[in-house]
Amino acid sequence: PPEPPSKAYWWGVAAFGAAAGGWMLWRTIRITSRPVMLAIFGGLAVFMIAMSVFIGVSQTRHGPIAWVYYTPERFADAIGDGNVVVMDFTAEWCLNCKALESAVLYPEPVSALLNSRSGVVPIKVDITGNNELGNEMLRSVGRVTIPLLVVFAPDGTEVFKSDAYTAQQVIDAIEKAKSMRP
Repeated sequence: PPEPPSKAYWWGVAAFGAAAGGWMLWRTIRITSRPVMLAIFGGLAVFMIAMSVFIGVSQTRHGPIAWVYYTPERFADAIGDGNVVVMDFTAEWCLNCKALESAVLYPEPVSALLNSRSGVVPIKVDITGNNELGNEMLRSVGRVTIPLLVVFAPDGTEVFKSDAYTAQQVIDAIEKAKSMRP
């Protein structure tokens, strides 16, 4: 912390999956002479290889949002500069966090607003590996669980806090926070 954890381990997972698929394909070709069995198990093996590559690529990509990773100083600087802060509490192991991020924050209307740099700073608080500063911030907003999204107005006031939110709720919260500028 505070920089994002390495995602290189996903390529290890993908390599094992692809190796298992390759082994299954090779053994299927060597063992069976029945075309139906060859098609079924050969197809399953090719599917395992393709899914392994997909997992490696999808889990290591950066995503469409240029996140600032949380430190108390970076948060204070963003608020001090009069910005709206959209703070996403997450972890690499949190599947619900990944699902919300992909379904709500990554699509165009929200990601464009977060990347606009027009007074909005997206800050990611990744608590992977027991990030103590991240956990302290999570407790300071009155929660101990993730996923969580909090939108702060330029004066540091919490405008929105939710663990289940829609794209429109995020957009509305950012607009509300912008309207609270001094």
